[in-house]
Amino acid sequence: MTPANDAVAAASIAAIDPGLSRVRALLDARHAPERPKRSLARRLLSRWPRVGATPEGLPAESGRWLQQLVHAARAQLVVTLGTADGLAAVWLAEALRSVPGGRSDRALIGFEQDPESARRARDVLRRAGVSRYVDIRCDAPARALLAVDAPIDLVLLLDGFDADAAALTDLLLPKLRPGASLVAPQIVRRRRLADSMATRCVAGGPLQGLRLPIDGDLLWLVKR
Repeated sequence: MTPANDAVAAASIAAIDPGLSRVRALLDARHAPERPKRSLARRLLSRWPRVGATPEGLPAESGRWLQQLVHAARAQLVVTLGTADGLAAVWLAEALRSVPGGRSDRALIGFEQDPESARRARDVLRRAGVSRYVDIRCDAPARALLAVDAPIDLVLLLDGFDADAAALTDLLLPKLRPGASLVAPQIVRRRRLADSMATRCVAGGPLQGLRLPIDGDLLWLVKR
């Protein structure tokens, strides 16, 4: 993202809700300092384009932005709808395990309907050394979400659930804490999802949001 785009995104955030100002700095400091010794997850992320990225996977800039959002919100529970190539779960788990006072394990719940995709995601998490922080559930989200009782801080909407996104969002809303985020990457090619989310961002609606110029546009929604 260019400095000009950074300024536009930051101004848009302030216009939506001054309460989001604590996240504005993240758009100007997307790269968190590296640890002296990189973790298994960081090493895997750095070489992922050579070992198995897929077109529907989470791009690196979106992954770094999500990590900073997790830290800013001090997220305790994150949910993903879909697993794609497993990379999104690695980005999130790497951030969740360093949140002060965070859960020791299972801080990320990933719902996946395809058994092979679920198996692949678990394998990627194992290779990255962060599998203890993630619970991949191969089940229909509409049924599995009923078992999630803790307040959710962040929901990542990946490919595979766009047709059901509106109904699933309605199920998720009561479980989201005020100020929780819903994020949909690469929204420029997901018109159906963008249209369904827009109906929930009207004046007085349950969500407020904006599109950020990151990796084919990233849709960021916040619960009022």
